[in-house]
Amino acid sequence: MQIEMRHAGLMQEFTHQSTEYYSRVFARLSEKGWGALQINLAASLLGPLWAAARGLWWLFWVAAVADVVALTLIGKALWNEPQSTGLLGAGLVLMAVLRLLLGYAANIAYQAHYSHWRVNRSLNHGLSAWRFFQGGLLMVATYPLTIYRFALPEVAGFIAEFPSNRNLALGAAEVIDAAVEWLTINLEGLFESITIGVRSILDTLELLFVGTPWPVMALIILLLAWRMAGTRVLIFTAASLLYLGLFGFWEKAMITIALVAASVFICLLVGTPIGIWCAKSRRANAVISPILDMMQTMPSFVYLIPAIAFFSIGKPPAVLATVVFAMPPMIRLTTLGIQQVPEAVKEAMLSFGASPRQILFKAELPLAVPSIMTGVNQSIMMSLSMVVVAALIGAGGLGYDVLFSLQHLETGKGLLAGIAIVLSAMVLDRIVQGRRNKT
Repeated sequence: MQIEMRHAGLMQEFTHQSTEYYSRVFARLSEKGWGALQINLAASLLGPLWAAARGLWWLFWVAAVADVVALTLIGKALWNEPQSTGLLGAGLVLMAVLRLLLGYAANIAYQAHYSHWRVNRSLNHGLSAWRFFQGGLLMVATYPLTIYRFALPEVAGFIAEFPSNRNLALGAAEVIDAAVEWLTINLEGLFESITIGVRSILDTLELLFVGTPWPVMALIILLLAWRMAGTRVLIFTAASLLYLGLFGFWEKAMITIALVAASVFICLLVGTPIGIWCAKSRRANAVISPILDMMQTMPSFVYLIPAIAFFSIGKPPAVLATVVFAMPPMIRLTTLGIQQVPEAVKEAMLSFGASPRQILFKAELPLAVPSIMTGVNQSIMMSLSMVVVAALIGAGGLGYDVLFSLQHLETGKGLLAGIAIVLSAMVLDRIVQGRRNKT
């Protein structure tokens, strides 16, 4: 008896109105499933408005789309072909069928919503006049223009296309061009210094990877794979290096790895302090997060434009464009790793008199190492994804082979170079992941 009373109370709280009807319908659906389907007349008559009033917004939009499709057919019949009774009849029949289906689906959807509501009481429930009014406003805002757009063969220009201003776009482009030109002239020394620094890093890495005799470098890579990731990764690395050597990609693969290593080194050098700053300062995180969103969503080809404008062409601008593309995961995962350090650890260190610097270097950074290593791994993968794009401005390496094959329609050579890039990425990924797992 108490269970039934509690169930009745929950149903009253959930439905507000028509409690007996929904109690009976829900009970039948629970016992017989789809065999107990019963049309909901209120849902069939009111359509999307019933779904809005009951808080079933997903059903509201489904019913609204169905209404618009049927009303568009009716509008076509009335405005374009007044003599076409067939199209008008099809629209009316479709409207009736869709509303009938909505009436059958309404109780099933409402019962599912009731089950979710019993778990999470913050969900919409009851019959709300405000939600009914919101649904009506949405229908008034969307139905007329949509039906007008698809029912008539010709519509007003401002409805079919957004009213753009070409002069505004040209003016904004001119302002950006002027700003880039001013920066290029007035900050030439700064850009030259950055180019020299990046070229120094890249030349050192290329001397290490390319200048070292290939047997020595291959042995070092194999030992690194074995010590950091185990025997399986060692075998895979050996097979990958054999592929690179036999197909003539060894030197270009080493150039590519040097470019990736330079990019990841700069990402680690710059991204880690920024990630720490974001973890420590909410304001900094609020400012930098939108910038990182832009850096991650901007098409990779766009990064080549400022790189060429400020640093000309060659490997240094390719590295810098790659850094901008690959740095966001390094910053985000460093921030996440430090933020996930348990408060109990920091409180224990504070109670023993540790300074903020000691907490950072002796607790937060060591505990954030797995997350930071994941950021390094993601930066490596994103840097390798920029190899072909960077080849457009003179990065060389395996990306140049892919680009050359694309320009000359050499399918086989392009696929072989693409496989070489994939194998290089997988080797680096397995080694870094092995180190992270051991950590």
